[in-house]
Amino acid sequence: MASGQWQALAEQFQVICPSGGGPGAGDPSKQRGQASCGHCVSVAGLQGWVQALLDQGITSFRCPRCPDAPWLWQEVCKLGLFSDEIRAMLETQILAQEGTRASYRQCPRCQHLVQRLEPGPLRTPCLLCSQRARRLCCFCWGCRTDWPDASAHADLHCPLQAALHDAPTIQAPRSSLHSCPSLRACPRCHALLSHTLRGCPLVLCPECQCSFCYRCLELSRGHAEGGTLGESQPPPSA
Repeated sequence: MASGQWQALAEQFQVICPSGGGPGAGDPSKQRGQASCGHCVSVAGLQGWVQALLDQGITSFRCPRCPDAPWLWQEVCKLGLFSDEIRAMLETQILAQEGTRASYRQCPRCQHLVQRLEPGPLRTPCLLCSQRARRLCCFCWGCRTDWPDASAHADLHCPLQAALHDAPTIQAPRSSLHSCPSLRACPRCHALLSHTLRGCPLVLCPECQCSFCYRCLELSRGHAEGGTLGESQPPPSA
């Protein structure tokens, strides 16, 4: 969706409150919240706007007034005061869109979605669970299990990391993948996969559809020049 259309839709639903309006309570149609970018947001307007964007297949959100300020799904839900039922319905729409699993994961505790924009540590905090428990609650972005110690930054608790650590290397002297690990984690969504040794080192993740080099794990913007993508597959136990 073009920037002009995005902003016009936000104006239609009056997402951003007039200057001088601050956070408030009471009548849902007049409730407001303050976004991380500093703008005051209408709760009712945000709810309608989010639904309209999802109906058009848009699953990433940003402030209509400052396009460089992303609103993560966790923040959108907090600002929109979504009930569990409405949030679950909206998140079903999100997961139905192709490619969203690269930036969204379901928390194993509350089953609601957590979004992140860039690859990062596996330890992922859940804002909703942390607020309810009044302590930091985290889960593993890779294997989607509850993180046993929210204060620990090491990824040693993760079964995904254990599988990668124990994977044998590829023994194929004539292949460019000789001595590479036989198991890799997608650098974007952390899904496990292996190379069939057919085709070039550049593979396509079957989970999030991103392409990357099986040797160095560098993300690619396109197919191999003058060649074809190598074949990947989930591990036998997946």
